[in-house]
Amino acid sequence: MEAALGHRAVVVKVTNCRSKAITVDGYPDVAVLNARRRTMHVTVTRGTSYMAIDPGPTRIRLDKGESAIAAISWSNTVEVAEDKASGTYLTVARSAGERPVVWPVDTDLGSTAKLTLTAWCLELPN
Repeated sequence: MEAALGHRAVVVKVTNCRSKAITVDGYPDVAVLNARRRTMHVTVTRGTSYMAIDPGPTRIRLDKGESAIAAISWSNTVEVAEDKASGTYLTVARSAGERPVVWPVDTDLGSTAKLTLTAWCLELPN
């Protein structure tokens, strides 16, 4: 995890382990889970954040062994101290409807409970 002035980000990677090519298209499907692995109410937006520039959605072909990455970012912004949200896991799927992977990531979402996703890409823009 990278952190800067209350902003956080993780980079997720999908690697094709199959013998045939696969495609990733657009954005990963992401959810935040609490310690009991229950889905939290979080607003997920697509685009550029403080931590990562969104390259925009595109279809990417991945041959065996090739990978694509995407950034998931959030801010620990607290507007009302009593309403802080913290997740314990992220679920990440290549796209909506795909089987997700559960990944232990502490997400201190503050009181805004917002995530921002970049599209899948071969390399994040600077």
